[in-house]
Amino acid sequence: MAVLERIEAAFARAMELAAMAMMAALIGVIGWSVLARQVLHISVAWSEEVGSGLLMWMSLLGAAAVWARRGHIVIDVLPRRLPPRSRWALAVAVELSALVLFAVIVWGGASMMQVSANNHTTALRISLSWLYLALVVGVGAMALFSLLHLARLITRGPAMLEDGWTTSSSSSD
Repeated sequence: MAVLERIEAAFARAMELAAMAMMAALIGVIGWSVLARQVLHISVAWSEEVGSGLLMWMSLLGAAAVWARRGHIVIDVLPRRLPPRSRWALAVAVELSALVLFAVIVWGGASMMQVSANNHTTALRISLSWLYLALVVGVGAMALFSLLHLARLITRGPAMLEDGWTTSSSSSD
């Protein structure tokens, strides 16, 4: 399983680096737009479309990378008070619930890709499907990370959560 965990970590890191690159590009696009409008007195019609697309892709890839590290905010008042076996059962239930939510979101995103395939952005004429693809890729990656985490929970059992409630993949490493 160590090889699979290294591949998972590398995939999450690649998503994180892509999100960082998109953040840098977003800063550049918005900076150029402000400079062009305020200093050069020209309009940059494409900047809003590119900025929106970058923001969407950056957010979803970044969220997936954080999900892989189990780094999202968790309210853990109840789980910390549960005995190990119940804490483990709750962790499995939470992971299964997340998978159901992710499946619904990916299905919705894929449906929107099909519906909007012939709709294009105003300035650049890019199909809106490319924007909805971010939802499918980002949340699809979150589902993949959840499946891997669920597999670890099932194979390692309650011992994986010995140190208390954690959503960390590396809690027993």
